[in-house]
Amino acid sequence: MKSNNIIHKVQTLQKEIHSREIKYGFNVPYKAWREAYITDESEPGKEPSFKCSGKPKTIYSGRFCAVSGFIFAIVNGKYSLLANLRGPGTPDYQGCWNAPCGYLENCENSKQGIQREIFEECAFIIDTKDIKIVDVETEPEECNNGNVTIRHRAFLGKINPFVIKQYTGGEENEVDAIKWIPVDDIEKYNWAFNHKTVIKKYAPNKFVRKFLELIYRLVSLNKEYSGE
Repeated sequence: MKSNNIIHKVQTLQKEIHSREIKYGFNVPYKAWREAYITDESEPGKEPSFKCSGKPKTIYSGRFCAVSGFIFAIVNGKYSLLANLRGPGTPDYQGCWNAPCGYLENCENSKQGIQREIFEECAFIIDTKDIKIVDVETEPEECNNGNVTIRHRAFLGKINPFVIKQYTGGEENEVDAIKWIPVDDIEKYNWAFNHKTVIKKYAPNKFVRKFLELIYRLVSLNKEYSGE
């Protein structure tokens, strides 16, 4: 029964993502400015220019928007973070761990974007209602490749660490492993980007973590004692 429920969640999320892609797939940024390409076949390799409606405008290149998700939970009695190991198919930091992250697509808001990245990279489904935007980093030197980064956080309480392994990995060879890493152990891992610093920023201090671990342990013991 539990397996069927998880498969249903996977199928539902896949349909939602697909429906957004269909709805917004042709919503091209600056569409009013890009009526037609002007190309000169006599000059192979020449960069295309654009014919603009009204007064001609310059179309500037900008910065991409990335999303990252720092998802915490009590897993096996430890206050832990959901992370994945970057595989050889990633453009950088191969062999390092990171919190789920990626680029925001034109068919989604930031919470939907990080929900999709978490699903693609970690085979884990999280409700967007549980996700909070905690920071928007715009300083170029603080963002990988100069991206604007929208950071998200969630605490899910005590969960079962079960994942659906056949759905792991959004792109070929992108994810080598998935793990709930205890926050107490993050120094034992090599982290991509500046994620180790960000984890320390968004995770509660050690006293709070140990208190929450104790609370959820007592709740579990109470349930076992009462036969729930």
